Amino acid sequence: MNTLFLVIMITQILFGLGFTLMPGPFLAPFGVTFDPTSTVFARLFGSALLGFDVILWYARRSDKLEFKKGTLYGEFLYFSISGAVLLITQVSGLMNALGWIIIVEHVVLTIWSAYFMIKPPAQ
Repeated sequence: MNTLFLVIMITQILFGLGFTLMPGPFLAPFGVTFDPTSTVFARLFGSALLGFDVILWYARRSDKLEFKKGTLYGEFLYFSISGAVLLITQVSGLMNALGWIIIVEHVVLTIWSAYFMIKPPAQ
């Protein structure tokens, strides 16, 4: 589970910084464009991703299974719902073919999270 948390931390730090510091240039390769309002919301989303990383950091270092499970369930919920939203976005033509990379990342992390939800590792 700690490896999963580390992988999520690394990917979400990259996305969190990209959304927070430069959302337009960060998502331009995916065919996404921003107006001033969507830029604000992208930056808010990026700050949330960075906040999740703090929780993941503490969950990785914790020996409390309940804390780890709560973090895991939260990440599963995030990746499954956001993966569905991204899929709808992709099939609606709002992202170019590179958008599939983000969708695959979300699907992989959803499945990996579900694995630990079904069979949690021993402490």
